[in-house]
Amino acid sequence: MGSSVCGECKLKPWKYKCPGCSIRSCGLPCVKAHKKRTNCNGKRKFTDFVTLSQFDDNLLLSDYNMLEETKRVAESARRIRNQICKNPYFKETQRTKLRAAAARGRTNLLFLSSGMLNREINQTRYDNRTKCISWTIEWRFHTTDVVLVDHGVGEDTSLCSVIENHLKPGPWIHKLKPFCDVDLVSLKLFIRQYPKGAKAPFKELDIKASLRQQLAKVAIVEYPVIHRYKRYNNLTRRGNRRGQD
Repeated sequence: MGSSVCGECKLKPWKYKCPGCSIRSCGLPCVKAHKKRTNCNGKRKFTDFVTLSQFDDNLLLSDYNMLEETKRVAESARRIRNQICKNPYFKETQRTKLRAAAARGRTNLLFLSSGMLNREINQTRYDNRTKCISWTIEWRFHTTDVVLVDHGVGEDTSLCSVIENHLKPGPWIHKLKPFCDVDLVSLKLFIRQYPKGAKAPFKELDIKASLRQQLAKVAIVEYPVIHRYKRYNNLTRRGNRRGQD
């Protein structure tokens, strides 16, 4: 008889069980009274441990509702973020900070017009907290049609550490086999020097140096495009010939 009556008034049969403290109550007055007396908010603590013997359909439904709520909050945050990022003033402010940070490293960073493909691909960002640039980098492999893109490459990262990830087993590794069969230090990396018309259209990069050092005194459109060669004699001759034209 004691287990079938309201835990608050001790008179009427109970109808409701509080998700927060499991007290049984008979109606709204007793629900409010127990919350005031115990300072209960009526919500189950999702992090509390529940033994398998105590787990029932109500707890399963509660956990499902929690996951649905988490998904709703995440989707809402994503929509708000997208609305903020679509704000032209926000984007222009970020580009201004990014260009200024690149200029401090003696890099001339140029941007394309809105709607251009490379501008849509570009995820280069400047972090105000760390005072560092995270670059988007496009890699092109000589004599292959493989084009790979990395995002979030810190400017203090060495090119060698990034290259190693591309030469590991993957869906396109058979196309990159000529590059895998040689030592990393023997690979030659070049970046196109903009604007066109310079005497040396390509600049050879140091595979062991940081990206910050490599991009000094270089003009970049949106993000660096790095060419990988096993040998560079032909490229150097071609680059010099273009510079003379």
